[in-house]
Amino acid sequence: MRIAAVAYQVERLSGWTALDTKWDTLFQTGPADLVVLPEYAAMEAALMAAPPTLSPLQWRDQAADRAGAWCDLAAAFATRHACHLLAGTGPVRTPRGLVNRAWLVGPDGIVAHQDKLILTPYERETLGLVPGDGLKVFDTGLGRIGILTCYDCEFPILARRLAEAGADMILVPSCTDGPAGQTRVRQSARARAIESQCLVVQAPLVGRVAGCDIVDDSTGRAGLFCPPDHGLPGDGILAQGETDRAGPVVAELDLMAIRAPRQTGQVGNFSHWDEQQRHDRGVKSVPLV
Repeated sequence: MRIAAVAYQVERLSGWTALDTKWDTLFQTGPADLVVLPEYAAMEAALMAAPPTLSPLQWRDQAADRAGAWCDLAAAFATRHACHLLAGTGPVRTPRGLVNRAWLVGPDGIVAHQDKLILTPYERETLGLVPGDGLKVFDTGLGRIGILTCYDCEFPILARRLAEAGADMILVPSCTDGPAGQTRVRQSARARAIESQCLVVQAPLVGRVAGCDIVDDSTGRAGLFCPPDHGLPGDGILAQGETDRAGPVVAELDLMAIRAPRQTGQVGNFSHWDEQQRHDRGVKSVPLV
């Protein structure tokens, strides 16, 4: 299959037609079976015909107001290009409060979602978001897909639960505003690929947007990661882009080959996971003085 992880720059576009054209232009080099956009890509909808600056809560609410239209455009794109699309994330209103929601769209235009589970301090304290209420695995024609939005990827047990539920790949839409944050997410994504012996795809937001605090300065590097094992890259990197360079990073890959190390790999991280419990009996303090 062909997967495109998009390092995506949010812009102040004139309207929905301009956004549709931008998405089509991204993939003039050829089709993809799965396209992955980053966390808070849907802030681009909030920026349309917006004033030069708003408060973080105003930007949040404007994005939530336009989330439905963003999903409609994503469904039309996926249908037109006969692809699966992770349409980034954005604020959405729910009966429990506003969440940071990722949308996965099928080639028939059906939209499913995964809400971010573990929120950053900024999302809790400044944006007033609430966490999602559980993990999902999506059955698709490409395999079973899980989603861990940015910070969620830094918590191994979440990825483990997806792997136990049969996830063949984990998508990581991300938005980080500095090298340290990007390093945390990228290194976590690579670690999750090793632990779960599966494909992990990271798509970051990049660039600057004056006046919009939520996405004012974003840095990242798109990448597709796998377990470094028989028949796979020794560094575990299937493909990667340049830091802060917008555009798709595309890889042709065999998901069966990435899944194979779970049964025939040099190591058995996936199958040996539960052995940790044998040693989870506390830590002894041993004096050497």
